[in-house]
Amino acid sequence: MQKSKLLSGIIIVLTISFIGFQIFQLDLIGGIVRGLILPLLTVLYCISGNSKSSHFFYFLLFYALAEFTGVFSYFAYYSVVVDNFLYYGGNLAYITAYIFLILEVFKSINLKSVIKRFPVHIIILLVLDIYSVYLVSEIAVKSDFLYGILDYSIEIIYNIVIMLLLTVTLINYISRDSKKAMNLLLGSLCIVFSEVMQVAYFYVSDKNILNITYSVLLIFAFCFFYIQSNMSYLRNEAYSGSSMNNLET
Repeated sequence: MQKSKLLSGIIIVLTISFIGFQIFQLDLIGGIVRGLILPLLTVLYCISGNSKSSHFFYFLLFYALAEFTGVFSYFAYYSVVVDNFLYYGGNLAYITAYIFLILEVFKSINLKSVIKRFPVHIIILLVLDIYSVYLVSEIAVKSDFLYGILDYSIEIIYNIVIMLLLTVTLINYISRDSKKAMNLLLGSLCIVFSEVMQVAYFYVSDKNILNITYSVLLIFAFCFFYIQSNMSYLRNEAYSGSSMNNLET
């Protein structure tokens, strides 16, 4: 218990420090501090007695690996190899992390029942997903920051995975209406909006407020994700008419 409280305190201090560095545009130090937060959060998740075989654990693990590469961002200014490793390795780790989170949400969804109950909702969400991926990817592709088919592919796949995460968590929420599902949805919304802010910061305008907003939204996202990890679904009744299938304790 003492270890958990101490580690929680360190994470909070690092998070506040990171936001402060972002505000004063100390990006190098901020990147190093940020690279430590998720690894420590993953350690906290483990020592708190949570499952290390769940998809959520692997989500944290791969996201922590991607974040930890930020510690070496200083060397990317002087080495193309390091820069490429951080970009490609980091993005692949982020994509893998989000896939595990999607699987974590998806495993508790009764797909046949959801498709039967919400066919119109699903179609509308998929159309919005396609449009959103096209819109965001087009901004990135038209910028001068991406080179070659590999860069474009990673950008598009990344955006697809992000929107798929939002869709799955939204479907999960409307089919359950529980606190756990709500926290997953809120976390996903924060992720999506943080990514929009990041795209705007990287490819449209370098105003620091966009970078700060991106960081704050990302922190809120992981707050919601971590909160839901200590919750569980309880199946109380079967779907019938407009009643809900699952309620949460």
